[in-house]
Amino acid sequence: MLVDFHCHAHELEDLEKYSGIIIVAVSDDYESSVKTLLLSEKHPNIIPAIGLHPWSLDEAPVEEAYRVSSLLDNHDVRILGEIGLDKRFKPHTWDKQLEVFRIFLREASEHGLAVNLHAPGAWRETLREVLRYEPPVASFHWYTGPLDTLRELVSVGYYVSINPSARIQAKHRMIAKEAPLTNILTESDAPYNYRGIRLNPLMVRESIMIIAEEKGLDAGAVEKQVWSNFKNIALKIGLRIRGVRR
Repeated sequence: MLVDFHCHAHELEDLEKYSGIIIVAVSDDYESSVKTLLLSEKHPNIIPAIGLHPWSLDEAPVEEAYRVSSLLDNHDVRILGEIGLDKRFKPHTWDKQLEVFRIFLREASEHGLAVNLHAPGAWRETLREVLRYEPPVASFHWYTGPLDTLRELVSVGYYVSINPSARIQAKHRMIAKEAPLTNILTESDAPYNYRGIRLNPLMVRESIMIIAEEKGLDAGAVEKQVWSNFKNIALKIGLRIRGVRR
């Protein structure tokens, strides 16, 4: 069973073609969070995550985080995302990012939710904040951070998700090799364009192949372990897996 743990499904068309993949659908703001929730009602393989992306904070006020969080009152949501910190692309909103991130981390801690994290240029700072609030599950999407930070986050049972970009991004490929298989998930970050590659959920198979190559393992064994990792996450956060159509 394939898992795309980080995908912007609200930006995709023809979602039926991905019905054989469990998709954790992250959101960027209130409007996309609502759209994600509606998609999850129509598609049994889509698991909704609501959040406020750091890139949205050029325009969105801090109060938007409370508006997004209010959706938890009337919807069965067990994952917050895409949330986090970004020093690489958005250093000018750093203070605002911290305030918003802490709002979501408090929600995750209080309600036992997973967090699906964005952290370019701020891997250590993001982990530091997560460790302050101790949500039951944290996944660092498209991790390209320091190896010592990787070792620290896996030591407390958190995860990194491997993107198909690792085929051409050496630093991310190194993470596929160094991260323990028990702490790895797969993702697409669809429909992001990376160096001419239009990412889509079907490409998580490529992530599986890259991980297998780097670790000298059979691709089937990697797929099985990633699925097991996902099931462990679901158990920790009380997530009901509705299944997929093959």
